[in-house]
Amino acid sequence: MAARALFLGPLFFLLAGGIPNQEPSSLPMSPLVSETKVQSQLGSLTQEMLPELTSKATEGNVEAQCVLGVAYADGRSVPHDDREGIKWLRKAAEKGVAWIQNRLATMYHRGEGTARDDGEAVKWYQSAAEQHEPRGEYNLAFMYFQGYGVRRDYALAARWYRTAAEHGHAGAQDSLGSMYQHGFGVERDYKHAMNWYRMAAQNGSAVAANNLGAMYEAGLGVHQDFGEAARWYRAAANRGEPVGQSNLAYMYAHGQGVRCDLSVAADWYRKSADQGYAPAQGRLGRMYARGEGVSLDYVSAYVWLMLAACGGHQASKEAAKDLASIMTPKQQKEAELRLSEVHIEANAGGVVVEKTLPSQTWKR
Repeated sequence: MAARALFLGPLFFLLAGGIPNQEPSSLPMSPLVSETKVQSQLGSLTQEMLPELTSKATEGNVEAQCVLGVAYADGRSVPHDDREGIKWLRKAAEKGVAWIQNRLATMYHRGEGTARDDGEAVKWYQSAAEQHEPRGEYNLAFMYFQGYGVRRDYALAARWYRTAAEHGHAGAQDSLGSMYQHGFGVERDYKHAMNWYRMAAQNGSAVAANNLGAMYEAGLGVHQDFGEAARWYRAAANRGEPVGQSNLAYMYAHGQGVRCDLSVAADWYRKSADQGYAPAQGRLGRMYARGEGVSLDYVSAYVWLMLAACGGHQASKEAAKDLASIMTPKQQKEAELRLSEVHIEANAGGVVVEKTLPSQTWKR
């Protein structure tokens, strides 16, 4: 049996370009323009206000430039226009507004309104980080970790993750925990990893709650404790984290830290599977194929196994082939019809011919 994915490390994080659950515990106060004030103005922005706002921005009013840049980049009261957004954001960034520098850098990294330019992204993340903007610090660490726009340097990544973590950024706290767990840029230390995971989880990070649960399950940096593992997996699952939901389902399926309950396990696998997590889709498919915790249903089993296969879960692809060999022609036709509704085509042997599903990756 393939190893179960328990952890989410720094490789899995998306850049924090204003993503709500990656905010630091309190927004930094720019000496130039308050982000809170700009967001308040965006909430009351109307089309009638645009000419005067544009005039002020053109005359060099940095607050107006911030409002216009974010409005166009987000499509707030104006048509979404990344090119217009990046134009005004750059003007504000050049005047030293740290949180705008972070936002501008993310647009360069993603190629929004301009060609992707990781070197330019690093430059602006660095400017934001040097002003103690936690999201800029976090994203600069990410760039060093991945080697985007700079030479890959785990030690520098760990340094900037630590700086952001100390400024209250939950994502950075979790990433620093992962650096200690795996020994990237720092000496491997499971107890330090536990401490940072715990801080991040208590700071609202669902990913960290999952990772903390995995540390308890594996007994890394702490005495193995399935009950604590299940408790933290539940915390992650209740916050919508698909890996945490799948891990909690596994605990229910095997009676680890909780009473064995296949029905509850199937419910949690379904929640995870509905978010596109391929291992959970595969496990749910097997439960339908065996009638464990759900009614025996070869059609549903085949559909979930194929969805998992499309997500790169090789074991599910093989299981779908085996299941197809015992399905009736009517069952195969019904399964293929259901798969066609999500734009997946497959032959009766369970081999994916075409995948046109929208991206099933999960964002943080």
